[in-house]
Amino acid sequence: MIPLTAIQLLRMMEENLLKSDRETFIFYGRTYSSEDVVEMYRSVAGYLTELGVGNGDVVAIDLLNRPELIVIIMGSWMAGATVTPINVNLKEQEISYQIADSGAKIVFGELSYREKIENAVERTGLRVERVILDFDNGNESGDLYRRIFHGKADFTAFPDNPDDLFIVYTSGTTGKPKGAVLTAQNVYREAIQLQQAVGLEDNDRMIIILPLFHVNNLMFSIASILKGGPLVILRKFDSEEFFESVKRYKPTMFSGVPTIYKMLSDSISEEHKASLSPLKIGICGAAPMPVKWFEDFEKAYGIKIIEGYGMTEGTVASTINPRFGARKIGSIGIPLPGQDVRIFSEIDEDLPPGQVGEIVIRGPNVMKGYFNRKNETEEILRNGWLHTGDLGYMDRDGYFYIVDRKKDMIIRGGENVYPKEVENVISAMPGISEVAVVGKEDEKYGEEVVAFIVRRDVHLNETQVIEFCKKNLARYKCPKEIFFIDALPKNSVGKIQKNELRHALK
Repeated sequence: MIPLTAIQLLRMMEENLLKSDRETFIFYGRTYSSEDVVEMYRSVAGYLTELGVGNGDVVAIDLLNRPELIVIIMGSWMAGATVTPINVNLKEQEISYQIADSGAKIVFGELSYREKIENAVERTGLRVERVILDFDNGNESGDLYRRIFHGKADFTAFPDNPDDLFIVYTSGTTGKPKGAVLTAQNVYREAIQLQQAVGLEDNDRMIIILPLFHVNNLMFSIASILKGGPLVILRKFDSEEFFESVKRYKPTMFSGVPTIYKMLSDSISEEHKASLSPLKIGICGAAPMPVKWFEDFEKAYGIKIIEGYGMTEGTVASTINPRFGARKIGSIGIPLPGQDVRIFSEIDEDLPPGQVGEIVIRGPNVMKGYFNRKNETEEILRNGWLHTGDLGYMDRDGYFYIVDRKKDMIIRGGENVYPKEVENVISAMPGISEVAVVGKEDEKYGEEVVAFIVRRDVHLNETQVIEFCKKNLARYKCPKEIFFIDALPKNSVGKIQKNELRHALK
């Protein structure tokens, strides 16, 4: 397979945009035509080049959803750079780590996050250009905005750039996030596979409600652009904005996490049902969907849900229940076209249908590796297979099911929380002897973060621990409950038995 370059992917995206006579982006009443988007991303490329950004450099983006975020991504690729999206919920030290680890040369941020971004950059001790954009005060007409997005639009010097498009950070069991390097080949192949799997047609219109710093809606955006668009973009999910936007702009599909489907089911009314009538399908991923939530939503709105499974290291999706074909509610579906998904034993041998083992993935969607993490890359990609760490089985019809997570990851409202990272923060607090973090079932978010603590200081209380976490972690990572215990359950070799802690919560 001949490697695809960033420029080849950009050319395909541009060609498909310009062939369409529809708007590319719709953002709270403002429309962006295909010509606007092409002009804007070429201008961004020129702006970055003037700042000295070029082949092999990294551009960090810390923005809420908006068309300019996608435009900056495209402009960065054109300038020869790789993009690392930053979760807007991260705290200073978390942002600082990502900027330093990725070696970002420039970071784009919003005015409302200015202090956090400035402090994060200062923590790195590196020379990082900061571009702070004020979107909240109508400053799209300001000098900086015009310079970036409506400046040197005749930028056509396609550089001989690397094929690394993204470094997307995903937490690991060591507690330190790792950057998954996604190439042009990964992104293009995954986008085409998504188009085929969900039956994305020329007349479909997606509404983007999940954060574009995650691969889910980011990849669906690219898949839609390769079909000529258009995209309706919301800054974040808000149920009333969602109802109103679907009613007004009539998108035909969206991708959400289980928590969103539960929230929509809980707010059902005849008015809301009518508002969502343009939607044909909803795509669900990021966390397993309880069967009852699945059934409640479909019964309430009459909108078909297709559930899938994947991970950042696989450029988002690897299995999905087909849009046109047999669905098995409770399963994660069948492999996307072009991907090979199997169940392996502990010695990496194929297991027959019905037997539980580790889900492994192979295909052009699998990441190049972890950025500057040779050992971790070799481990997760051993023998040419992406080892997910998730346990599951395949039935005789080729549909896959998740049984449990081999890793201890917690999924709270679609956001991944790795216990080790939270444990590291709590352990740094004075008065802590030992800590173990686990997930607890939660009706609204799927799971909540819970910490079991052995105190050294008996006066330490729950409020103090939670407040300490809020100062050092994104809010979604912070424990909801704290349990103080005399000792953590351990096995004969001293390993903490988290299953016993989870069992105690039931």
